[in-house]
Amino acid sequence: MPFKSVCLALSFSEVTPTPEESCAAENYAIAFCGRERAHLSVFMAAPDLRIPIAGFVPLAHALVDEINAERRIHAEEAEKRITSAATIAGITVEFQTVQQSYTDTNRCLAKAARPNDIVIVSRSMNGLPLDRDLIEAMLFTSGRPVLVIPPNWEKGAEFQNIIIGWDGGARAARAVGDAMPLLTRAEGVEIVCVVPDASKSVAGADLAAHLARHCKNVTITDLPTQHGDVSRALHSHAIRMRANLLVVGAYAHPKLLQMVLGGVTSGMLSEAELPVLLSY
Repeated sequence: MPFKSVCLALSFSEVTPTPEESCAAENYAIAFCGRERAHLSVFMAAPDLRIPIAGFVPLAHALVDEINAERRIHAEEAEKRITSAATIAGITVEFQTVQQSYTDTNRCLAKAARPNDIVIVSRSMNGLPLDRDLIEAMLFTSGRPVLVIPPNWEKGAEFQNIIIGWDGGARAARAVGDAMPLLTRAEGVEIVCVVPDASKSVAGADLAAHLARHCKNVTITDLPTQHGDVSRALHSHAIRMRANLLVVGAYAHPKLLQMVLGGVTSGMLSEAELPVLLSY
Protein backbone atom coordinates (compact mmCIF):
# COMPACT_ATOMS: atom_id res chain seq x y z
CA MET A 1 0.00 0.00 0.00
CA PRO A 2 1.50 3.40 -0.97
CA PHE A 3 2.06 6.22 1.48
CA LYS A 4 -0.79 8.71 1.01
CA SER A 5 -0.99 10.39 4.43
CA VAL A 6 2.28 11.64 5.92
CA CYS A 7 2.70 13.19 9.37
CA LEU A 8 5.56 15.62 9.99
CA ALA A 9 6.16 16.13 13.72
CA LEU A 10 8.27 19.15 14.61
CA SER A 11 9.55 20.21 18.03
CA PHE A 12 10.24 23.82 18.97
CA SER A 13 11.62 23.26 22.45
CA GLU A 14 14.61 25.50 21.78
CA VAL A 15 14.23 29.28 21.89
CA THR A 16 16.61 29.83 18.97
CA PRO A 17 16.80 26.71 16.78
CA THR A 18 19.48 26.67 14.10
CA PRO A 19 18.20 27.02 10.51
CA GLU A 20 19.71 23.67 9.48
CA GLU A 21 18.13 21.82 12.37
CA SER A 22 14.68 23.33 11.86
CA CYS A 23 14.43 22.77 8.09
CA ALA A 24 15.99 19.38 7.23
CA ALA A 25 12.94 17.33 8.20
CA GLU A 26 10.64 19.91 6.62
CA ASN A 27 12.44 19.71 3.28
CA TYR A 28 12.50 15.92 3.43
CA ALA A 29 8.77 15.71 4.15
CA ILE A 30 7.94 17.99 1.21
CA ALA A 31 10.14 15.92 -1.11
CA PHE A 32 8.69 12.66 0.25
CA CYS A 33 5.10 13.81 -0.30
CA GLY A 34 5.99 15.04 -3.75
CA ARG A 35 7.35 11.62 -4.73
CA GLU A 36 4.44 9.74 -3.17
CA ARG A 37 1.75 12.27 -4.16
CA ALA A 38 0.73 12.24 -0.52
CA HIS A 39 -1.06 14.66 1.79
CA LEU A 40 1.07 16.24 4.52
CA SER A 41 -0.19 16.80 8.06
CA VAL A 42 2.18 18.96 10.12
CA PHE A 43 1.95 18.73 13.90
CA MET A 44 4.10 21.27 15.69
CA ALA A 45 5.09 20.89 19.33
CA ALA A 46 5.77 24.20 21.07
CA PRO A 47 5.94 22.87 24.67
CA ASP A 48 4.68 25.20 27.36
CA LEU A 49 7.43 25.88 29.89
CA ARG A 50 5.89 26.03 33.35
CA ILE A 51 7.21 26.91 36.82
CA PRO A 52 5.52 26.76 40.22
CA ILE A 53 3.89 30.03 41.20
CA ALA A 54 5.17 30.09 44.78
CA GLY A 55 8.72 31.27 45.36
CA PHE A 56 9.32 32.91 41.97
CA VAL A 57 9.51 36.64 41.38
CA PRO A 58 7.46 38.26 38.61
CA LEU A 59 10.62 38.63 36.51
CA ALA A 60 10.95 34.84 36.33
CA HIS A 61 7.36 34.49 35.16
CA ALA A 62 7.92 37.18 32.55
CA LEU A 63 10.93 35.26 31.26
CA VAL A 64 8.90 32.03 31.03
CA ASP A 65 6.13 33.85 29.16
CA GLU A 66 8.71 35.23 26.73
CA ILE A 67 10.17 31.76 26.08
CA ASN A 68 6.73 30.29 25.43
CA ALA A 69 5.89 33.16 23.06
CA GLU A 70 9.16 32.63 21.19
CA ARG A 71 8.40 28.93 20.72
CA ARG A 72 5.01 29.81 19.28
CA ILE A 73 6.60 32.34 16.92
CA HIS A 74 9.08 29.72 15.64
CA ALA A 75 6.17 27.36 14.97
CA GLU A 76 4.34 30.08 13.04
CA GLU A 77 7.46 30.79 10.98
CA ALA A 78 7.75 27.08 10.17
CA GLU A 79 4.13 27.04 9.04
CA LYS A 80 4.82 29.87 6.59
CA ARG A 81 7.91 28.09 5.20
CA ILE A 82 6.15 24.78 4.77
CA THR A 83 3.04 26.34 3.24
CA SER A 84 5.16 28.09 0.63
CA ALA A 85 7.18 24.95 -0.17
CA ALA A 86 4.03 22.79 -0.35
CA THR A 87 2.41 25.24 -2.77
CA ILE A 88 5.44 25.13 -5.05
CA ALA A 89 5.56 21.31 -4.86
CA GLY A 90 1.83 21.01 -5.52
CA ILE A 91 0.98 19.05 -2.38
CA THR A 92 -1.82 19.57 0.11
CA VAL A 93 -0.91 20.41 3.70
CA GLU A 94 -2.62 21.08 7.03
CA PHE A 95 -1.25 22.27 10.38
CA GLN A 96 -1.87 21.82 14.08
CA THR A 97 0.19 23.52 16.80
CA VAL A 98 0.11 22.09 20.32
CA GLN A 99 1.38 24.20 23.24
CA GLN A 100 0.75 22.32 26.47
CA SER A 101 3.02 20.67 29.03
CA TYR A 102 5.82 18.53 27.61
CA THR A 103 4.06 15.30 28.50
CA ASP A 104 0.65 16.39 27.19
CA THR A 105 2.18 17.81 24.01
CA ASN A 106 3.88 14.52 23.12
CA ARG A 107 0.71 12.60 23.96
CA CYS A 108 -1.37 14.85 21.68
CA LEU A 109 1.09 14.57 18.81
CA ALA A 110 1.29 10.78 19.05
CA LYS A 111 -2.50 10.54 18.99
CA ALA A 112 -2.73 12.88 16.01
CA ALA A 113 -0.13 10.84 14.11
CA ARG A 114 -2.16 7.60 14.17
CA PRO A 115 -4.45 8.34 11.20
CA ASN A 116 -1.37 8.56 8.93
CA ASP A 117 0.77 6.07 7.04
CA ILE A 118 4.14 7.22 8.35
CA VAL A 119 5.67 9.83 10.68
CA ILE A 120 8.67 12.00 9.82
CA VAL A 121 10.70 13.56 12.64
CA SER A 122 14.05 15.30 12.97
CA ARG A 123 17.01 13.95 14.91
CA SER A 124 18.20 16.81 17.07
CA MET A 125 21.61 18.24 16.21
CA ASN A 126 22.22 18.89 19.91
CA GLY A 127 20.78 15.61 21.17
CA LEU A 128 18.32 17.37 23.46
CA PRO A 129 16.39 14.97 25.73
CA LEU A 130 13.11 16.74 24.96
CA ASP A 131 13.52 16.15 21.23
CA ARG A 132 14.44 12.55 21.96
CA ASP A 133 11.25 12.26 24.03
CA LEU A 134 9.20 13.41 21.03
CA ILE A 135 10.74 10.75 18.79
CA GLU A 136 10.19 8.04 21.37
CA ALA A 137 6.59 9.15 21.94
CA MET A 138 5.93 8.79 18.22
CA LEU A 139 7.78 5.49 18.04
CA PHE A 140 6.22 3.78 21.06
CA THR A 141 2.70 5.18 21.17
CA SER A 142 1.66 6.32 17.68
CA GLY A 143 1.58 2.80 16.20
CA ARG A 144 3.16 4.19 13.01
CA PRO A 145 6.59 3.69 11.43
CA VAL A 146 8.89 6.64 12.13
CA LEU A 147 11.35 8.15 9.66
CA VAL A 148 14.15 9.95 11.54
CA ILE A 149 15.94 12.60 9.48
CA PRO A 150 19.42 13.83 10.46
CA PRO A 151 19.62 17.63 10.81
CA ASN A 152 22.26 18.02 8.09
CA TRP A 153 20.59 15.80 5.45
CA GLU A 154 20.47 17.57 2.07
CA LYS A 155 19.91 14.74 -0.43
CA GLY A 156 16.13 14.76 -0.39
CA ALA A 157 13.85 11.74 -0.32
CA GLU A 158 15.65 9.23 -2.54
CA PHE A 159 15.34 5.46 -2.25
CA GLN A 160 17.60 3.90 -4.89
CA ASN A 161 19.77 2.09 -2.34
CA ILE A 162 18.11 0.79 0.84
CA ILE A 163 19.77 -1.21 3.61
CA ILE A 164 17.84 -3.41 6.05
CA GLY A 165 19.34 -4.12 9.47
CA TRP A 166 18.16 -7.69 10.00
CA ASP A 167 18.29 -9.73 13.21
CA GLY A 168 15.46 -12.12 12.42
CA GLY A 169 13.20 -10.58 15.08
CA ALA A 170 9.56 -9.55 14.98
CA ARG A 171 10.26 -5.80 15.04
CA ALA A 172 12.73 -6.06 12.20
CA ALA A 173 10.09 -7.97 10.24
CA ARG A 174 7.56 -5.24 10.97
CA ALA A 175 10.01 -2.59 9.77
CA VAL A 176 10.46 -4.47 6.51
CA GLY A 177 6.70 -4.64 6.05
CA ASP A 178 6.31 -0.93 6.80
CA ALA A 179 9.05 -0.04 4.32
CA MET A 180 7.73 -2.30 1.54
CA PRO A 181 6.30 0.54 -0.61
CA LEU A 182 9.84 1.95 -0.78
CA LEU A 183 11.67 -1.36 -1.05
CA THR A 184 9.71 -2.45 -4.13
CA ARG A 185 10.89 0.63 -6.07
CA ALA A 186 14.53 0.60 -4.93
CA GLU A 187 17.29 -0.24 -7.41
CA GLY A 188 19.04 -2.27 -4.73
CA VAL A 189 18.06 -3.71 -1.35
CA GLU A 190 20.80 -5.04 0.92
CA ILE A 191 20.00 -7.22 3.93
CA VAL A 192 22.72 -6.66 6.52
CA CYS A 193 23.11 -9.05 9.45
CA VAL A 194 25.50 -7.81 12.14
CA VAL A 195 26.82 -10.73 14.18
CA PRO A 196 29.53 -11.10 16.86
CA ASP A 197 31.41 -13.56 14.66
CA ALA A 198 31.57 -13.02 10.90
CA SER A 199 31.62 -16.79 10.42
CA LYS A 200 28.14 -17.07 11.97
CA SER A 201 25.11 -15.89 9.98
CA VAL A 202 21.78 -14.58 11.25
CA ALA A 203 20.18 -16.37 8.29
CA GLY A 204 18.79 -13.62 6.10
CA ALA A 205 18.23 -16.10 3.26
CA ASP A 206 14.52 -16.52 4.02
CA LEU A 207 13.98 -12.76 4.02
CA ALA A 208 15.97 -12.46 0.78
CA ALA A 209 13.77 -15.08 -0.88
CA HIS A 210 10.68 -13.17 0.22
CA LEU A 211 11.97 -9.79 -0.93
CA ALA A 212 13.16 -11.22 -4.26
CA ARG A 213 9.49 -11.69 -5.15
CA HIS A 214 8.93 -7.95 -4.68
CA CYS A 215 12.22 -6.14 -5.29
CA LYS A 216 14.52 -5.68 -8.28
CA ASN A 217 17.83 -6.64 -6.71
CA VAL A 218 18.39 -8.18 -3.25
CA THR A 219 21.72 -9.03 -1.62
CA ILE A 220 22.81 -10.33 1.81
CA THR A 221 25.82 -9.17 3.82
CA ASP A 222 27.08 -10.51 7.16
CA LEU A 223 29.10 -8.02 9.21
CA PRO A 224 31.07 -8.44 12.42
CA THR A 225 30.35 -5.95 15.20
CA GLN A 226 32.75 -3.08 15.82
CA HIS A 227 33.94 -3.65 19.38
CA GLY A 228 30.55 -5.13 20.19
CA ASP A 229 28.68 -2.09 18.83
CA VAL A 230 25.99 -3.30 16.40
CA SER A 231 24.73 0.22 15.74
CA ARG A 232 28.13 1.55 14.73
CA ALA A 233 28.83 -1.39 12.42
CA LEU A 234 25.47 -1.05 10.70
CA HIS A 235 25.68 2.72 10.41
CA SER A 236 29.27 2.70 9.10
CA HIS A 237 28.35 0.14 6.46
CA ALA A 238 25.31 2.17 5.36
CA ILE A 239 27.42 5.31 4.97
CA ARG A 240 30.13 3.40 3.11
CA MET A 241 27.57 1.95 0.69
CA ARG A 242 25.99 5.41 0.21
CA ALA A 243 22.57 4.16 1.23
CA ASN A 244 19.59 6.49 0.96
CA LEU A 245 17.69 4.80 3.77
CA LEU A 246 18.33 2.42 6.64
CA VAL A 247 15.44 0.20 7.82
CA VAL A 248 15.61 -1.31 11.32
CA GLY A 249 13.34 -2.65 14.03
CA ALA A 250 13.25 -0.53 17.18
CA TYR A 251 14.44 -1.63 20.62
CA ALA A 252 15.05 -5.35 20.33
CA HIS A 253 15.42 -5.42 24.14
CA PRO A 254 13.27 -3.88 26.88
CA LYS A 255 13.59 -0.10 26.99
CA LEU A 256 15.03 -0.06 30.52
CA LEU A 257 17.80 -2.40 29.40
CA GLN A 258 18.41 -0.16 26.39
CA MET A 259 18.83 2.84 28.69
CA VAL A 260 21.54 1.01 30.60
CA LEU A 261 23.33 -0.80 27.79
CA GLY A 262 22.59 1.44 24.83
CA GLY A 263 21.57 -0.48 21.71
CA VAL A 264 20.93 -0.23 18.00
CA THR A 265 17.98 2.13 18.30
CA SER A 266 19.70 4.38 20.84
CA GLY A 267 22.69 4.68 18.54
CA MET A 268 20.54 5.49 15.54
CA LEU A 269 18.60 8.17 17.40
CA SER A 270 21.85 9.80 18.56
CA GLU A 271 24.26 9.45 15.66
CA ALA A 272 22.67 8.39 12.35
CA GLU A 273 23.83 10.48 9.41
CA LEU A 274 21.22 9.13 6.99
CA PRO A 275 17.44 8.74 7.20
CA VAL A 276 16.39 5.77 9.35
CA LEU A 277 12.99 4.09 9.22
CA LEU A 278 12.16 2.59 12.63
CA SER A 279 9.21 0.35 13.53
CA TYR A 280 8.21 -0.89 16.95
